[in-house]
Amino acid sequence: MYRRIDEKARSHGAAAGGLAAVAGCGGSGGDSAPDGEATESTTGATDTEPAATPRADPEPVELAPFWTTGEKVGVGTAVGDGTGSGRAGEARDGRVWYTLTRGALTGVRFPRADLLNARRMDFLIADGQGYAVRTAELDRRAEDDVERTTVPSADDALCYRHEFASTSRDWTLSVEYVADPDRDAVVADLTFDDGGEGLSLYAVCRPAVTTGTAGDRHARPTADGDAVLSAIDTSDGGVVRDADGDDYDVSMALASTPGFEWATASPVGEPATARLLRRGIEGERSRTATGNAALIGRVGTGSTDATIALGFAEGADPTAAVTVARESADAPFDEVRETYRAGWRSWLDGVDVPETVAGDGTLEPLYVTSAMTLRAAEDATFPGAGVASPCVPWGEVIPASEPSDVGYQYVWARDLYQSFTALEAMGKSEAAVAAVEYLFGVQQRDGGFLPQNTYLDGRTRWGGEQLDEIAFPLVLARRVTGELDRALDDLGFAYSDIAASADYVLRNGPGTGQERWEEEGGLSPSTIAAEIAGLVSAADIAAETGSAADALVWLATADRFREGVQKWCVTQDGTDRHEPPYYFRVNGNRNPDDGTERSLANGGRTFDERNVIDAGFLELVRLGVLPADDAIVEHSVAVVDDAIRIETPHGPGFYRYTGDGYGEGDNGAPFPVGTDTTGRLWPLLTGERAEYELAAGTDSGPDRPATLLSTLAGFANEGRMLPEQVWDRNEPTDYGWSFGAGTGSATPLSWSHAAFVRVANGIDAGEPIGTPSVVRDRYGGGLPPRPTLDVSLPDDTVDSGDVTIAGETDAQAVAVAVDGDARLVSVDDGRFTADVSLSSGRNTLVVAAGDPDRSADRAGVAGARVDVSVVE
Repeated sequence: MYRRIDEKARSHGAAAGGLAAVAGCGGSGGDSAPDGEATESTTGATDTEPAATPRADPEPVELAPFWTTGEKVGVGTAVGDGTGSGRAGEARDGRVWYTLTRGALTGVRFPRADLLNARRMDFLIADGQGYAVRTAELDRRAEDDVERTTVPSADDALCYRHEFASTSRDWTLSVEYVADPDRDAVVADLTFDDGGEGLSLYAVCRPAVTTGTAGDRHARPTADGDAVLSAIDTSDGGVVRDADGDDYDVSMALASTPGFEWATASPVGEPATARLLRRGIEGERSRTATGNAALIGRVGTGSTDATIALGFAEGADPTAAVTVARESADAPFDEVRETYRAGWRSWLDGVDVPETVAGDGTLEPLYVTSAMTLRAAEDATFPGAGVASPCVPWGEVIPASEPSDVGYQYVWARDLYQSFTALEAMGKSEAAVAAVEYLFGVQQRDGGFLPQNTYLDGRTRWGGEQLDEIAFPLVLARRVTGELDRALDDLGFAYSDIAASADYVLRNGPGTGQERWEEEGGLSPSTIAAEIAGLVSAADIAAETGSAADALVWLATADRFREGVQKWCVTQDGTDRHEPPYYFRVNGNRNPDDGTERSLANGGRTFDERNVIDAGFLELVRLGVLPADDAIVEHSVAVVDDAIRIETPHGPGFYRYTGDGYGEGDNGAPFPVGTDTTGRLWPLLTGERAEYELAAGTDSGPDRPATLLSTLAGFANEGRMLPEQVWDRNEPTDYGWSFGAGTGSATPLSWSHAAFVRVANGIDAGEPIGTPSVVRDRYGGGLPPRPTLDVSLPDDTVDSGDVTIAGETDAQAVAVAVDGDARLVSVDDGRFTADVSLSSGRNTLVVAAGDPDRSADRAGVAGARVDVSVVE
């Protein structure tokens, strides 16, 4: 979840000026797909996020629309009414998602988890004579009159309550939120005590229907004599499309019970809007507005109890949304809340809570919340599609006028892999299976390619090549058919889909267009670890299904990559900063000691690539490729601790890599507008370190897995949300960030919550959860004995596509593959010959010898490989 200005690229890294890369960040949103794979075009979509515009001091009118901070303290969605299992896609599964900041309801999505419609709804308290304060924290730099607290109001559901109090007056406000399981609405229950001062309470909603304010039309109709507020957008150019490939038409409405005493659909440029929002003085009401507007309704004057609802409907008729909002507001809130909780309780019935956290007042609630947060990230229309995060990183400076593909509410195969491992660990096997079926059935392209990330319907958002995202589904396919004991014939994908992706990895690895942080291409230890695990997992399935030729060439390739990772990714010379040998982040070629300089993304500096340290090599251990006590791994851990480890008040945190620029500026300013930006500490990396220590058998000291689990818990905020990044220093900043607390990037991050779940279960198991057993068994005791193989291969350039392969072996069988298209050739008295046809251009030729009847964990395989270009 990493990636992304690279959106996550100035956002996980910016692809030439937008926000980028996960979990799930600081990455590159490149569109090109290597290996000749075509990528889809997305009408109306932009390749990078819109240019960010700095904001000055807090402006309650907000003349230019922006999204909201990525620092969320709560999420919510309905998962049924308790009569079912709560699985995604079931009847009555919710189609509304929302997040909470410390002072507002934000980022409301409908009818899919990737379609934003409302930026923010908060409250205005005013005396009509100049005193006016907002519950939303409009700018972290400003001090105001409001104390803000967020309280999880239930342990068995994603229920939250905002509590507000004045620092200078006696008023208080309590607001509790749930999604209505029976309707497409978010419901808020309000209790306002005005302290006897005759204060008025207003709801202030800022729509951005179908991901932008341009084209929005707002109105103040009446329903049964009560004022309501509505917004629709029927304009073209949206980036999220319906099943017919057309723009979504969405209607939304805001209603209150009792009804609003006064309401206006107010253009932000009108003086009356400014007077109300800045000074709390009502002016002339507006019946209609277009574009960037504020829907404002006076809930009551004096102490007030009320229920308000934000309702949604598909289509351009706002009356449908008005009906939904009024029905939800009229329904007794206690009943709606109880039904909402019943849905979550039903889903939690299938969640296993490990002994490590059970009964702990901090760890168990965070574990349960992490489980629910992963479920809340899953879409209802496309079950299995879990988004990286329901956030727009640093959204407070990201324009919300034109429809654009902002944020992390899209699907990265890497992030979904992390979620799968957590879902499997907690006992949610059906949800895990749905995730794999989504990857192969929706995201995968012809030729086995999976794009960098997609919209929920599978359309390409960013089409960059990241080979770990193509390899991880192979690992999951084996876990589904192995550990989860599902028959391949009963799944929503076929052996041919597995073979397509395995062949893609074979012919394009070990180098990758982008590594897991979505910013750099080359030879990456973490990517190569995924490639090896994916190829061995696919080979095990191939052996089981009788596809011996595939199994042999994939195992030969995996073994080749395993032997090469140290040669390619470990410096033996080191630099004046670090003592060798050690792994470094990414090598641009196969010479790790040529001192190549690498200019980092996101405004980063230029380094000798050997000085760019990251801990991605730990994936070699977690995925079973290398043992934890490998000498170079152990030394590399020491280099990591020296270079990118910071001791926070909660325990150790880690930077992604040396020189990361994907984070706030030195003064705490949001990444897109900050200067001298620095990537901060990523909690998920503390989780990865805990899994390494599990594999290493560490049972004492500050790196004991249980201690690191508590460190992870310390990074959570008051809403039990785990962030993408936490602040990395104790010195004060203009923005008031706290050492070891979340930043404005993305909270919650699915990958971070998956890490917590996985580590907790791993501690109970005494080993990392999710290590592919076939990979661990193949390499854990050293490679199985290999047969001999002596083969003559063509030169790397030939003038004819017809070539003959000949050789000798003591193996029972030989497989020959061109670009992964494998076949067995006969071995006669230890000799073999094969005629193969090569295509014009580049071909990857693999010869593998071994026993076709052995499983992937036991098969000794010898291989040879050459890339041949046909120039006729």
